[in-house]
Order: sequence, then structure tokens, then C-alpha cells
Amino acid sequence: MVSGEEPELATKASPKRGQPPFTDRRAHSLRERRKPLPWPKDKPFRILSLDGGGIRGVYAATILKLIEEEITNGEPIADYFDTIAGTSTGGILALGLGLKKSAAQIEKLYVVDGEKVFPEYWKKHPIKRFLRHAQYSLHDHTELERLLYDTFHDETIGDSSARLVIPAFLGPKTQIAVLKTDHHEDFKKDYVMAAWEAARATSAAPTFFQGHAAGDDYVFLDGGIWANNPIMAAIVDTLSAYDVTREQVEIFSIGTGNVPYDISKFALRGGFFQWREIIKGAIFLTTDNAQAQACLLLGPQNILRLEPKGAAAEIDLDDWQGAVTALPPLAKSDFEANKNRIASLFTEKAAPRHRFYTTPKA
Repeated sequence: MVSGEEPELATKASPKRGQPPFTDRRAHSLRERRKPLPWPKDKPFRILSLDGGGIRGVYAATILKLIEEEITNGEPIADYFDTIAGTSTGGILALGLGLKKSAAQIEKLYVVDGEKVFPEYWKKHPIKRFLRHAQYSLHDHTELERLLYDTFHDETIGDSSARLVIPAFLGPKTQIAVLKTDHHEDFKKDYVMAAWEAARATSAAPTFFQGHAAGDDYVFLDGGIWANNPIMAAIVDTLSAYDVTREQVEIFSIGTGNVPYDISKFALRGGFFQWREIIKGAIFLTTDNAQAQACLLLGPQNILRLEPKGAAAEIDLDDWQGAVTALPPLAKSDFEANKNRIASLFTEKAAPRHRFYTTPKA
């Protein structure tokens, strides 16, 4: 694109598609309680939970890179967690870790390649941004798809070494989707979905990217609509699929910033345009509520939560320059301040996950 030239709407074809994802979820809901698999009574069940938040995911990516450099000595982070959950940008991170991409490679997607997905053009032309945003999704989803396919190629969700829990949202017949590996015999469909498509599906942020067409007239939208913080989705999966107690569950939760959102009196009038502001506040509440519920259920002592604070938490989810400037040093500071607690989650490796329909990659 020539400097100063307005980007055109995307016309490029998507990368190679995987098998059609499972879309008729409501009709196949269980009619009875899931049969839990056994779990050792003396073994903790460790979960890594990664929030949504667009380019602010650079905060989590930096922390994960530091963990591999200074705690695991280069060994994959996925080797130490029984489940990795991620929504939106956190879903991209979760898939990358589960498929044994190095944390340094994942961080590069944000620090280096993020500018291609979130070009600075729109920040420099606010009036054009407003007009574009009012009619179309703001950013070119095909650039994101290219990066995701270049990262995951033809790998699938089922290729993940760790259990995965990836919230998404299905429309137009509104359905909650939680994309999972085949770690329980009930999970018969999601594991065949291409990893790049799962990443694209969970991160299709409304107004920023087009939804991800799933076939059969279904479209995936960002999981942050209902589970921007996937911690409760991960806990429910764990307690329903395994015979574990709440006391056994230990969680490392990394956010992207969740400053309380003030809804103006104008928005409270309740008109169409005012509701756009209220929806933004609702996403804050889903993140805050999930964390509060998890603490009530497990106890705050079983959860380590790190996230940006202050002005860094208010960076726009597509502000690449703001994110790569402010968030890496903050992530390094938070990592150093909590290094001993973080290291306590890496004292032993997780056992290989259950597989019902796949085999481990060679």
C-alpha cells in the first residue's frame, strides 16, 4: 500500500480451509451429566487462561516469552499445563502454545507482524476511520488469516499437546461455541477444525474484522462477546470432564487490561448508537465477573492473575504502536515482581493429555 493511500476492502481468497467445523451445537447438547474421567487425588490440575484484547495480547506474549527464557529453559510452556484456555487474541496464544510454537515465535506475531494486521493508517486519519468503521469492518481480515496460516499451516485443534478450551460465538442463530481438543469421549467434533480457522473464529472482533464464515450459513464471531476472560469456561470444562476437586485446580490467568468502563448519561438513553457504548461496558463486566466467580469457586489463593494496569490497560485493541511501546516493559516488570509465584507453577510437567480420536504428533 502506498503511504497515505486508503486501504481497499479485502478481495483476496482465504488460505486453505480445513474440515467444516461443528456448528449445530445446541441440538447436540448433553441431556445428562458428563461422565468424569479419573484424576489422581494428589495431583494438581493446572490451567493457563489467556484473555482477549486485540493487540494488547503483546502483554501476555511478552510474559510467556520470559517464562520460556528464564523458567523453563526453552522447554514448551504447554508441557507444564493440563489445559490452556484462550479467547480472541488469547485463543491465538493458546493454540500457538498447544501446538508447540515457541513463545518467542508467538511474541513476534504481535511485536513485529501486528502492524500488518493493525496498520497505523487509520490512527493517522480519524475522520476516514470513523466513516469506514460506520459501514465496514475496519481492518483487512485476510492479512490476519495469512499470518495465522503461515503460523499453523494444516495443523488442527486435535494436534495440540495440551487440552484446549477456546470460546467463540456463532451466528446468525446465536450459539455459544467452546472449541476443544478430544480430551473427553464426548468431544467428537471440534478437534478436526484447522487451527488457523479456530484462531480466526475466536478473534473475529465485531466492527474490527469480518466474521469467519463456517459454512451452512453460519459465521463465527469473537469469543469475547461472552467470555473475554475464559477462566470460567476452563473451570467448567475441568470440573465436568474430570474427577477433580476445586482445591486441586490451580490457574495462571493473564489479562490484557480491564479498566472499569464509565457509561455516559448519553448512552443510558438507550438508543441504537448509545447501545454501542453499553456493549463495550458489558465486555468489561464479563471479564470482571468471570474472574470474581473463579475466585469464589476456587479461592483466590489458587489463582495468579496478572494484567496491565492504569493507562496501559486503556490502549485501543488495534493500537499497535501504543501496545508495543507500553506493554512489553510493563510485562517485564510484572514478571519480575511475580517470578517466584510463576515459577511455582512450573515445578513438574503435566502428564500427556487424554486422546480419544487423535494420536500424538511424531
